[in-house]
Amino acid sequence: MKNYIFGYGSLIETESRLRAAPLAKVAFPAIAFGFQRGWYARMPESLASISPTYLGCYPDRESHVNGVIYEVTEEELAATDEREKGYIRKKVTHLEEYYKVTEPGDTVWIYVNNFKNVVPPPNVFPSKKYPIVQSYVDICINGCLEIENSFPKAKEDHYTIHFIRSTIGWNDFWANDRIYPRRPFMYRKNAFEIDKILKENLPDLFDKIYIE
Repeated sequence: MKNYIFGYGSLIETESRLRAAPLAKVAFPAIAFGFQRGWYARMPESLASISPTYLGCYPDRESHVNGVIYEVTEEELAATDEREKGYIRKKVTHLEEYYKVTEPGDTVWIYVNNFKNVVPPPNVFPSKKYPIVQSYVDICINGCLEIENSFPKAKEDHYTIHFIRSTIGWNDFWANDRIYPRRPFMYRKNAFEIDKILKENLPDLFDKIYIE
């Protein structure tokens, strides 16, 4: 029996994922049913008074979220628990795999937000104090593009567009915090490709990103 993690945000990207799971060089595209992804995850104010809003997830029978699955050891699972403090680890019971990876008896875990009433309250979405930041968006979209480049079925399914459109909570509080905002390719080589797909799918919001 093996343990797998379902990553739906920054864990989609290889470089980001390897920080917690050094052996997880390969992750496979999949869809988890019964969950809704959105911009409503923050660090506790006791740890950071000003911080970005990150992607979160909560159980919702009517929704689904695309992401990746990858095998982890017990040690890597514990390391991911530490990385994902503030989330609750739950089992995924309805998983659609683009390529068959898991076997009966395996466990797939997903990290979800701990909302008292299950659904996210209005005060957790991005705000001036807790904005969406482009550097984090870049990590997530770059991970999606990696998956499309590695798995033809995911590309055929418009995996990156699916990621953007199935994420709720995009709003005007979205800051361009790239190291070189006017020359983003200096740090993020595929910045223009990321910008193109965001502009095509979130045109009104993307045009409002400001440079600090």
